[in-house]
Amino acid sequence: MAMIVLTGMPATGKSTISAALAKAFGYPVVEKDAIKEQLFDTLGFTCYAEKRALDHAANAVVIHVVERILKTGGSVIVDNNFDTESGKKFAALLEEYAPASACVFFYGDAEVLRARYNARDNAHARHLGHLLQEHYPPHPEDSLYHEMTREEFHEKFMKRGMDSFVCPGERLEIDTTDFSKVDPAAIVAWVKNVLD
Repeated sequence: MAMIVLTGMPATGKSTISAALAKAFGYPVVEKDAIKEQLFDTLGFTCYAEKRALDHAANAVVIHVVERILKTGGSVIVDNNFDTESGKKFAALLEEYAPASACVFFYGDAEVLRARYNARDNAHARHLGHLLQEHYPPHPEDSLYHEMTREEFHEKFMKRGMDSFVCPGERLEIDTTDFSKVDPAAIVAWVKNVLD
């Protein structure tokens, strides 16, 4: 029974690395953003408070699914930028089931990450539910452009504790300010060493 946790700030390449780890280990990936996208398409939202509620629901689903996997002795990769509230619940889960665990924490210069986040969303490289703030599905007259300010970025990610999440197990910190310097193979090798 093993757990690989990919966490930290948004726009740091967690999904890219989770794909490399899934290929190397053959473990299923439980990814909060993928769950949120299903909720966006199924339920939609009509205000920002509802969008945040879907985020909380997605975190609850992540924790529930991971617990079911651990109960059966399975192994899993978790891709989620845990906030303070969900992080406490997730850390308690790890302490209860005590799987062999490796945590890869992704961080970087906040301004670089914010610019990368905005560029990714405005290139429509992700589900539009992430880009739109007040309602989904989009209305015909909606602008599909949003420039997250420095203040918004701090409020939505740092103030919620995503830049400081800690969980039990071995931890590797990866600076993704310059993502070209990130070596997925080295991360896979580190995880293999930890889990062995």
